[in-house]
Amino acid sequence: MYFGSVKFFKHLIYTVIIGWFAAATFLAVFFGVKYAVELKKNKELAAEAYAEKNVNSESESLTLEQYYLRMAADGFTAEDILRFMEENEGAALDSFAESYISANPDKFDVDSDSAGSGSGSTAAEYTLLYPELYAEAPEEFIEKEKTIYLTFDDGPSENTLDILSILDKYNIKATFFMCGGSGERTQEIMREVADRGHTIGIHSLSHDYETVYESVESFLEDMNNTYNSIYEATGVKPQIIHFPGGSINNYNRLIYPQLIAEVTRRGFVYYDWNVSGEDATTHATWTSIYNNVLNGINETSSGRAIVLLHDSADKELTVKTVEDIITALINDGYSFEALDHNVKPITFSYAD
Repeated sequence: MYFGSVKFFKHLIYTVIIGWFAAATFLAVFFGVKYAVELKKNKELAAEAYAEKNVNSESESLTLEQYYLRMAADGFTAEDILRFMEENEGAALDSFAESYISANPDKFDVDSDSAGSGSGSTAAEYTLLYPELYAEAPEEFIEKEKTIYLTFDDGPSENTLDILSILDKYNIKATFFMCGGSGERTQEIMREVADRGHTIGIHSLSHDYETVYESVESFLEDMNNTYNSIYEATGVKPQIIHFPGGSINNYNRLIYPQLIAEVTRRGFVYYDWNVSGEDATTHATWTSIYNNVLNGINETSSGRAIVLLHDSADKELTVKTVEDIITALINDGYSFEALDHNVKPITFSYAD
């Protein structure tokens, strides 16, 4: 008789065990799918809420890279951000996404050989470097019309002190993006800049473009060295940065999205410029520097200008021109301020 036999109970036990496994598998799949759906829904809701709070209110002024950098700083993944922007920006995303993905093959399912060379590391690796290299991110940006932000790259040098004297004469504060250094005189000049109330930002200790932009890691190493040099000399922890050659240049074209995202993630604000005296060129003259600055400012729509000049040891010509530029702009009704991390940046646009 089969019912109640040993064979019956063996089959019953097998059936129960198989049933348990089937039920467990079903529940795992069910709840796994449900979790994935809820996670996707929450991400979409979070992205929509983020856009409503931080993006839609400024949709006319934010570029795609600013969408990306803001959302990345708030913890959204690259895939989530690009998917969100595609749904909200349509065809305008194509060139940006292509450029970003090709420069970041480690974040996407892209063959690195076809995408071009990058830093050769994942974001998780370089984000762990230099745990003290962070700044306090601004809550919101301030924008003022007819305001000039004089900036000086490549110092300090003896020319820095001459420029300080001119600025003092007109009670003007400016911004010095410094290379730093460990020499006693170098540190003394940096302290003088800080003591007189000017803003000091990070530029580049080595100023060797090929080395600085060899990878994200090498950039962060130079940035950290410059940061520490400034801090040790002045006691000031710089919160703003001026990329050597600007945020987008021929040396960093394969990794600039990663550099910008990482600098922003660490709380620093980066600035480019919309007016240049072109005083670093070999053919610069007093007339060319003066006209480049004034004409450049006149061409801005609001008169709001971040002016690029230099105060390195070979820029005596810049020193001779600065006062004439200042007096002309004062006569035209402009005001002057120093940058800080609350000033709305002027930045270069991403290349196609």
